[in-house]
Amino acid sequence: MLERQQATQEDARKVQEDGGVVIYWRPGCPFCERLDSSLGDLGNHATWVNIWEDPQAETHVKSLNDGNAVVPTLDTGDMHFVVADRQAREKAATLIRNTLS
Repeated sequence: MLERQQATQEDARKVQEDGGVVIYWRPGCPFCERLDSSLGDLGNHATWVNIWEDPQAETHVKSLNDGNAVVPTLDTGDMHFVVADRQAREKAATLIRNTLS
């Protein structure tokens, strides 16, 4: 299980309005664990929302992914993508770094 601070869909909306990065995840997801591991401390600068604990978050993720609750899904409000491979993990890290400057 991820040891990141957890947020709700309501929190996620506020983060996106402020230009932040939201990562939707769920327990037991190997892609989520790989993303968490690859981000290291940088991941603390994203907002993590567990779609199994927040039905609104799951509904939102489904709206982004053709009705599928695919995770990890990164969402900035302006763009979103499923973080399923190394290239997507690198893109996620870059987007999070960009929010720090």
